Amino acid sequence: MNSGPTTASTQRNLLLRCLPFVALALSAMVALWQSYRAHRTVRETHPPGDAPLPSLAPHVSIIVPARNEEATIDACLASLLAQDYPDFDITVIDDSSTDTTPHLLAGWARQDHRVQVHRVDQLPDGWAGKAHALHTGVMLTRGEWLLFTDADTCHTVQALRLMVGHALSQQDDLLSTRTTLMTLSGPAMPLLMPVSEILLAHKVTPAEVRDPASPRAFAFGQYILLRRQAYLATGGYATASMHMTSIDDVALAVRFKQHGKRVELVNGRGLITNRQWTTWKSLRQGWEKSCYGELIRSHIPLASLPAGLALIAYGLVPPAVLLNALYSGKVRRSSTLLAGISLVAQIDAKGCFDREYGLAFRWSLAAPFGWVTCGILLLDVAHLILTGHGADWKGRQLVLFPGIYRKVRPAHHTAVRGNIELDKQLSIK
Repeated sequence: MNSGPTTASTQRNLLLRCLPFVALALSAMVALWQSYRAHRTVRETHPPGDAPLPSLAPHVSIIVPARNEEATIDACLASLLAQDYPDFDITVIDDSSTDTTPHLLAGWARQDHRVQVHRVDQLPDGWAGKAHALHTGVMLTRGEWLLFTDADTCHTVQALRLMVGHALSQQDDLLSTRTTLMTLSGPAMPLLMPVSEILLAHKVTPAEVRDPASPRAFAFGQYILLRRQAYLATGGYATASMHMTSIDDVALAVRFKQHGKRVELVNGRGLITNRQWTTWKSLRQGWEKSCYGELIRSHIPLASLPAGLALIAYGLVPPAVLLNALYSGKVRRSSTLLAGISLVAQIDAKGCFDREYGLAFRWSLAAPFGWVTCGILLLDVAHLILTGHGADWKGRQLVLFPGIYRKVRPAHHTAVRGNIELDKQLSIK
C-alpha cells in the first residue's frame, strides 16, 4: 500500500545524493573548457606586423574622450604627439570635466596645432557619455582613418605606424589591440584581470574575431583603429540602439561584424600601456559597469543573480571537497578526482593569462579566490539591476532597463537638462 510514497522518497534521496557529483562533474568540464579556450586565445594572439606604409599614408584622426583625466592626460597627449606616423591630428572631447583637465587641454591646444579640443557642456538625454564623445569626435574630424583611444593610455612612438600598416595590409575595417596594464598591483587586479580574460575567452577568441563567417566580435576600448567609411556605413554610435551602450567597444565591434566588416584583434602589449582601475573603488565600478552593460546588451539582466552564485560555488566547492577528503582520509572517491580536475584546470587557465601579465605562479594558485571575487561583484550587479539602480562611472549613473525610459543621470541624482540633438550642437560649433 505504501510502496508509492516509499519509492518517491527513495528517488528523491538518490537525486539529492547525485546532485553534488553532477555539480562537480559540471565544474570539471567548465574548467577544462576554460583551460582549452585560454590556451587557444594566447596561441591565436599575435603582435601587429611591421608592414610598410604606402607612399601617401592615409590621414588619421585620433579621438580622445576625456572626463576628469587630470592625472593622465598630459602623458597621453605627449605620447600621441611623439608618434612617428607621418599624417595625423588629435581631437580631445572634454566630456564635462570638473577637475583641471580643461586647463591642461587648453595648454596643449596652444602648444601644438595638431591638438584640437571640443568641450561637451551637457550630455544630451538618451546618450552614454563615451559613446556621445566618440561620435562627436567623428563628426568633427575628417581623417580617412579614426583612432579611438582612452586618456589613460601611453603609446610608443611606433605604435600608430605599426597599427595602420597592419590594418592596411590585412584590409581590416576595425583593428583593436590588447594593452599593457600599468596597475597590476595589490590583490584585486591580479585576481580579477586574468579571470576577466578567461570569461572573454569563453565568448570569443582572436581567430573567431578574424573569421568573417563567425558572428563573434570584440574590441578593447583603449585602442580601436577603424576606417571612417566603415564607421559611417554601419551607423556607428549614431544608431539609436548604440546611444546608451556602456560597453561601447564590444557594441561597435559587433555592429561592424553584423555589417560584414573585417574586425581583428592583435597583441599590442609593449606598444600601448593603460593606466586604468588604479584603486579598488575604480576597479569595482569599471568591472560592474562592463558587466551591467553586457547583461543588458545580451537581454539577460536577471542572469546576474544565479551567475554570481554559480561563480562563488565554482570557486569554493572544488577546494572545499579536496580539503574535506584530505581531512577525512577518504581520498579514493570520484568526487575527489573531479574536484582535483576542476581545481587544476582553473589554475592552468588563470596561469595562461598570468604569464601574459607577468604575474608570479602564486597568483595562479589563487584562481578560486578570483572566481569568488568575481561572483561577489556580479551579485552586486544583480542588486543594482533588481533595485532599479544604475552602474556608477565617473560621476554618472547609467540606468538601462528594457521597456523603461532610458537615460544617463548624474550619480548624485541631479537632473540632466537639455535635449539638444548632436547634429544641432555640431552645426552651432
